[in-house]
Formats: sequence, C-alpha cells, structure tokens
Amino acid sequence: MRICVIGATGWIGGSVMREALSRGMAVTAVGHNPGRLAALEGVETAVADALDTGRLAGVIQGHDAVVCAVTDRSTDDRSLIPNAARSVLAACEQAGVSRLVFCGGGGSLEVSPGVRALDQPGFPPQYRAEALAQADALDVFRSADTDVEWTYASPPPHHLEPGEKRGGYHARVGDTPVVDDDGESRLTSGDFAVAILYAITEHVSVGGRFTAAYLDV
Repeated sequence: MRICVIGATGWIGGSVMREALSRGMAVTAVGHNPGRLAALEGVETAVADALDTGRLAGVIQGHDAVVCAVTDRSTDDRSLIPNAARSVLAACEQAGVSRLVFCGGGGSLEVSPGVRALDQPGFPPQYRAEALAQADALDVFRSADTDVEWTYASPPPHHLEPGEKRGGYHARVGDTPVVDDDGESRLTSGDFAVAILYAITEHVSVGGRFTAAYLDV
C-alpha cells in the first residue's frame, strides 16, 4: 500500500509515517518545511502547503490513501484548519484518491449528550481555539458532497500523549470518548497511529468519526 502523510514532520503525522514504514508501506511525506523534510529517511518527500489544493493533488496522485495531520496552535484564526480540510478533500477528488483519514481533535467529543468536552469549564483555554477549529473541520466533512471515503479520527479529549504504541486500546465509532473505570481517556501517539492505519486498511468509519483510548492505564 502507498500512502501520503500530510504533516509528516509533526508528532502525529510522524507517528503515522513511522508505523506505516514498519508495516512495509510506501510513504510519501508532505510538509511545508524543506529542512525538516530533508531529515526524514526511508520516504519520498514533497514540499506542499495544505491550503494549496492544486499542488497537493499533484503530490497525492497515485496513492492508495491520504492521512492529513495538520493543525495550528499559533493563532486564534478558526478558518485555517477547516480550510485545510476543504483543500485536502478537494485535492483527493482531483487526484482520484478515494481514501482519506483526517487527524482531527477530541475536544468536540461529547462527554454527555449534547455537551462537548471543549465547552466544559475545565477545558484548557490555550487549546480552545484549536479545538473549535477542529470541530469546524468535522462539520466540513459531514456537509461535503463527495465520493471520497473520508474518516475523521479523534484522539481523547484531553490526554493524547507522545509515546510508543503499547496496545490494549479500544476504538469506538461515533461522538463519545472512550474512558476507563476512573473516567479518564488517554492514548499515546503511537497507538493513535495504529488506530489510524487500521481505519485505512479495514475501512473503519467511512463517512464518519472514530476515537480511541485505553480502558486501563
């Protein structure tokens, strides 16, 4: 399988890239920083901005699937992430790539019916703008009239942590987070990458969202 990882120099995209390589997949790593891309080994690389639909379409053409792992915490501009979602979706349509997994946010998961994690008083204020933008991106996909088989992958609402895969996570389709007996929802970036690639190879949650977390810590 040949996959394209947009945002491969970030910590989530990098985890997906390394997990894909460990499975013998051919990977094209896409990013906007040539220096960081040049440091990657074992992959083809391409410089492209997630908002440059035409350039992306040329890069992703011929791939079996695309994983998009882009975000931005440097601004309160809520338009960047949903615009990236529109651009990548359009690029897939132009390139004839039928499978797309968008690595989104967990803040829009519902901790109780109709109540999102990002709307609760304890949600970290420094992440709220990003969480709202990621929620907007989910709306982009849900309202899209497209033949692309998209999936929106949500990490836990609070505790996605850098780390290697350890297994034992539970995945769930829908808008409710996976929590353990103590009400905690945690996952490492390594296992999030495993869940994302599983979604691609097994066609999980096509046209919808899934999330994952450990049932024990």
